[in-house]
Amino acid sequence: MIRRSLIYRALKVVLVIILAIVLFQSLAAKRMSHTSFPNMEKTMMKVVNTSQTKAGNSQIVRRLYSLNPEDYDGIMLYYPSSTMSANELLVVKLKSMKQQDLVVDCIKTRNQTQKNSFKGYGATQTKLLENSITEVRGNYILYVVDEHAATIRDTFVKAL
Repeated sequence: MIRRSLIYRALKVVLVIILAIVLFQSLAAKRMSHTSFPNMEKTMMKVVNTSQTKAGNSQIVRRLYSLNPEDYDGIMLYYPSSTMSANELLVVKLKSMKQQDLVVDCIKTRNQTQKNSFKGYGATQTKLLENSITEVRGNYILYVVDEHAATIRDTFVKAL
């Protein structure tokens, strides 16, 4: 009897901890950032190696992601400069939280398109794409395909 009671108490504590973690992550993902887009761009450029990429303009953003840059508070894109590279960086500042799902869906589509392109011959690029990071933090979204993706994500989160 006492043992069963201890198990129930332990389970309650574990469930409360899990619930607290989920709530914290949910609230953090929805919190609006007041970081200006020019400041975010400047911060990101300090840690991103652009040797295998080139800056994307509005036309490239539309072509690769099916997003209209004028619908957002800011979009920064660095995409592969060679068909043999998968390195990519996309930072989007949303005008509305309602845009989150659309942008994430467009990122997933882009990632899958790239995986299909490298399937069968680009093992290194495929691995980078599989380890890509999509980070949604309120009104900012980051997508990064890079061997240093975790460092870039950390910089992005700190800049918020």
